[in-house]
Amino acid sequence: MKATAGRRVLRGGAGVVGGLVLLFGGTPSAEAGANGCNQRTCVSVEGSGLRVERVSASTTWNGDFTGHFHIWGGGLDANSPTAFWGYHQKFTVPVGRDLPNRSVVCAEGWEHTSSGLQSRGRACEEIRF
Repeated sequence: MKATAGRRVLRGGAGVVGGLVLLFGGTPSAEAGANGCNQRTCVSVEGSGLRVERVSASTTWNGDFTGHFHIWGGGLDANSPTAFWGYHQKFTVPVGRDLPNRSVVCAEGWEHTSSGLQSRGRACEEIRF
């Protein structure tokens, strides 16, 4: 009988410790703030939680091109003007709202060539909480 009571106390203590771990040190949530690149195109998502303040597209180092960026996903759909896009130049779409959980936001760079449009990479980030 004493051994059973001791086990109950241990189980109860383990439950309390487990609850405290979840409360104070559980799995961190992924937030809206994210960056990524693919080929010569990068996407930057600025925000916190599901709230997205802005989404930007840019080129990588030595990824300059003349063309446009397309940003879409999560209810967004915007094209930049056709221009020369060099390193550190960004096309930014203001958002200022929550996007649906698990939304995927992408940026694709399109180079305008004499033979038509050529993709210069598609970078995507998932918005999740």
